[in-house]
Amino acid sequence: MKPSLVSITSSSATPGATASPRVVRACVVAVLGLALGAIAACSNKSEAAPKTRPPPLVVVSKVVARDVPVEVRAPVELRPLAQADVGSKTLGYLDAVLVERGDKVKRGQLLALVRPSDLPDQLVAARGTLAQAQASTALARKNLDRLTSLAPRGVVSQQELQQAQAALASAEAQEEAAKAQVAAYATRLGETKITSPLDGVVAARRLDPGALVGPTTGTPIVTIARIDVLRVFVTVPEREVHLVRVGQKAHVEVDALAGRSIEGTVVRLAPTLDPATRTLDAEVQIDNTSGELRPGMFGRGSIVVDVHPAAPVVPATAVQITNGKRYVFVLKKDGQGTEKVERREIETGVDEGTWLEVKKGVTAGEEVVTVGMDAISDGTVVRVSRDVDPWKGRVDAGALGEHGELR
Repeated sequence: MKPSLVSITSSSATPGATASPRVVRACVVAVLGLALGAIAACSNKSEAAPKTRPPPLVVVSKVVARDVPVEVRAPVELRPLAQADVGSKTLGYLDAVLVERGDKVKRGQLLALVRPSDLPDQLVAARGTLAQAQASTALARKNLDRLTSLAPRGVVSQQELQQAQAALASAEAQEEAAKAQVAAYATRLGETKITSPLDGVVAARRLDPGALVGPTTGTPIVTIARIDVLRVFVTVPEREVHLVRVGQKAHVEVDALAGRSIEGTVVRLAPTLDPATRTLDAEVQIDNTSGELRPGMFGRGSIVVDVHPAAPVVPATAVQITNGKRYVFVLKKDGQGTEKVERREIETGVDEGTWLEVKKGVTAGEEVVTVGMDAISDGTVVRVSRDVDPWKGRVDAGALGEHGELR
């Protein structure tokens, strides 16, 4: 069966009239020609302007030269220069505590009072014994004087004279013993007044009035600490012991004062290494007259053992590690001004965490890639962005163009 031809109605024809086959074929050919022309035009346009991928965008930073300190580092805890737990040598009950935590005290200042149990009575008894000894001594001396005066006349024998001399010596010895006993009890009674052994502050108050104190209780009444000068102990590994000397500069950074470095000085070194850790303790003292630092603060201590002058340093984010070797991408320009990267092996020195010293491989003034290294290789053409913080992604005002685009 042959398909029927499409009827085309002309605006000038009468209703119901049918066009001839020749006219229909002409119309179909015209429509197909227009369609093929449009397709060819689109194809020519796409071939004339092919799409290409732009070069990868990277962030670069300049290699700068600075004096790099060589340091021995270790975690440290701030300690007072001197600290004493103050207790009572006399057994008794705490009668009064005259200071509170945080009070400043001077050496010899009265801190507390202790009420002794039977010490006053013992002192009275000792004084009575001393009086008896003094009376015995006086009597023995008079007897000896009398016998000495009678001896030339032959009234007394030599034996009686020697016995009188011995009696006087014994009485004098008993008198001295009684005096010492009285002095001992008086000293113990004076020790019921608790005084500060050093200048400092009251770091802790541990007991209240009414508590039993004495050498057997084991609990101090207060703790006094000197905090105008603090000290830390930096543990030095065995392989670095030969680098540390008394008088070297040191720095301490504490978490409570972020971003600040407190200077100190190495004042002494331990004579031996710790057999358990194979480390040496280096004592560093820090001035704390301002009172900003507190004992017990935790931080990081470092002793400066050497300085590398004008050494090139690069950001830590610019360094790649492959098979134990370190590489950076250095920005270069070819003869046509196109910016490319060159992968270069480097030798690093001091590692400061956020930057590294470079001993060999780059020089100050060169630019290295810090962000975008995953998308590039040696010789890659790149687009460059400068003055961008690699940690926060923040772009400085100088890195933006007139319309806000990256330069």
